[in-house]
Amino acid sequence: MKKYFFIFLLCSISLAHGAAAGVEVSKNPAYIGSDSCKGCHEKVYKEWQGSHHQLAMQHANEKTMLADFNNTTFTYYKTKSRFYKKNGKFFVNTDGPDGKLTDYEIKYVFGIEPLQQYLVEFPNGHIQSLTIAWDTVKKKWFHLYPDEHIKHSDPLHWTRIYQNWNMMCGECHTTNYQKNYDANKKSYKTQWSEINVGCEACHGPGSQHVKWAKNKTSKIKNYGFDISFKSANAQQQIEACAPCHARRTSLNTSFKPHQPLLDNFLPSHLRPELYYPDGQILDEVYVYGSFLQSSMYQAGVRCSDCHNVHTTKVQYTGNKLCTQCHNPQGNSRFKTLTKKDYDNPKHHFHKNNSKGAQCVECHAPERTYMVVDPRRDHSFRIPRPDLSVKYETPNACNKCHGDKNSRWAANKIEKWFGKKRKKDRFYTEVFYKARHSAPGVEKQLISIVNDRANPAIIRASALQMLRGTEPDSIQTITLAVKDNNSLVRAYAADRLIELPIQQRIDLAFDLLEDPVRTVRMQAARAVADLPVAQLT
Repeated sequence: MKKYFFIFLLCSISLAHGAAAGVEVSKNPAYIGSDSCKGCHEKVYKEWQGSHHQLAMQHANEKTMLADFNNTTFTYYKTKSRFYKKNGKFFVNTDGPDGKLTDYEIKYVFGIEPLQQYLVEFPNGHIQSLTIAWDTVKKKWFHLYPDEHIKHSDPLHWTRIYQNWNMMCGECHTTNYQKNYDANKKSYKTQWSEINVGCEACHGPGSQHVKWAKNKTSKIKNYGFDISFKSANAQQQIEACAPCHARRTSLNTSFKPHQPLLDNFLPSHLRPELYYPDGQILDEVYVYGSFLQSSMYQAGVRCSDCHNVHTTKVQYTGNKLCTQCHNPQGNSRFKTLTKKDYDNPKHHFHKNNSKGAQCVECHAPERTYMVVDPRRDHSFRIPRPDLSVKYETPNACNKCHGDKNSRWAANKIEKWFGKKRKKDRFYTEVFYKARHSAPGVEKQLISIVNDRANPAIIRASALQMLRGTEPDSIQTITLAVKDNNSLVRAYAADRLIELPIQQRIDLAFDLLEDPVRTVRMQAARAVADLPVAQLT
């Protein structure tokens, strides 16, 4: 299957316009650059230096280019591309939009490890990403589609739409990104404040904060920012990361981060092309959708509990990352956490310090994208090889023990933990049946939607699988549009099209006043095709 994956990084967060005593609050707070933060925030500024955020995108020069441009070549399906330097600039000779070999200057580098990509500027403001990339670990050129011949006429060719940086990458690799697309001319006048993911990409424009810093006796909300991360709850912090760390549809070209996520984006549900029926990652989904499924998310675990948001690295190496909470003493923040020694062969049944003894190998297995880039599944599930036997889902056991089958792994798990061991992912069978149009699955889907103890993304996914023509299904959709979770409401609004016309009108028009923009937009879609004569 032809796919292309991009490394999306952190989100942008805009500044509120709240009034403050003693400080003039501008209606248009300005971006002033990360260097403005260095004087007062030297420690975190140093941590940010060299991070994946700070190096998300850079101008092409001798310092930033990691690949071999010493007249090297790479052949892809008989097309030989050549990488070289001339007058201090970097070039590639490769097939262009007409299939002919042409010289192109590399203007920007994209990413840092385990791969680096290279960007070329085209007329009309288009910035295109080469699909020949540099493996920064093995120090060699490789193609992102090694097993497919992507010709110059293919939408996945590096000169075509799906490799267009302006549309696919820019908003998550720069600060204060402005796409500025002209649909009539099919051109871009893209702008940004910083070429990378800077301080203001997360904290918002800093002009008001600097004013506060010069007069700290003045009262101003959140020190001149839209929100204080020190006081932000788990959901607010996660939604600050989600715009870029999620597979989602963007619904607003000038979003203001720190609005609710669904004011600007609609996260993807567990679509068959993105997730296995048990919710494990299949396509690149950028963490958020898998994390929503996890018990950790439900318990209020934040991104920063595991990740240093300035270095972008994990807080601890090895099992210490997990045992900061999962230990005999527990963690006072999480009252329902089982207090137990998990870092023990009696739990993981592997030799200490072996690969199999590492928590993440069993509970957050990796899947490789972009040929060389492994990403961990953030649903933090219990390995279920018994589900692999029935539904052909992957499992952590056979990822290591590739010479054995899933039945062998299932027997091992049963031997270690017994037949009455804890089992999760109850919805796997239901989703599998729904994907295969099995009879009688509708009632099971309805049960999943109606159980508010289920993760919202699971309920939303079940809504999408409902056929919607049966009375019980119609009743379920009718109730779901009034749910207290905005993701469930958004996907319920999307299903209104299944309802009788008058019922669709009644519910959709109520949702047009929903406090969340995405829900309103989904409701508008539901009635957009109705003849005006049918509306009051």
